[in-house]
Amino acid sequence: MAAGDNTYFDNDGKAVEVALTSTVAKGQVIYADGWLGLASDDGISGDTIALNIDERAYQLTVPAALAVAKGAEIWIDVTDLTGHIPDETAYYTATGANRVRMFKAMEAKDANNVVIVKMLQQ
Repeated sequence: MAAGDNTYFDNDGKAVEVALTSTVAKGQVIYADGWLGLASDDGISGDTIALNIDERAYQLTVPAALAVAKGAEIWIDVTDLTGHIPDETAYYTATGANRVRMFKAMEAKDANNVVIVKMLQQ
């Protein structure tokens, strides 16, 4: 048999299971097992949870110092973490070393530092 002869549908690809080494809360942006996404559940070190990696729209609170215009891409520096959670200084609107593109702003950041964003495939 040639490679690919036995290809079957496995799942919808909207989430990936990740192993936690620290505590996370449902809905947090987290980086685990090489994936950046949104925690689908609360979890503690040793737990395995689903990490949402879909392309739906979300309301995201960003750091006050981050200027976000409509259409801007939001990048996360995956080396600037506390446990699995990006620190406020990990958010950027430009590419750079160790940064993973995660969101695209559907509108500019509001007065409460909330942006409606579309999650992007990695």
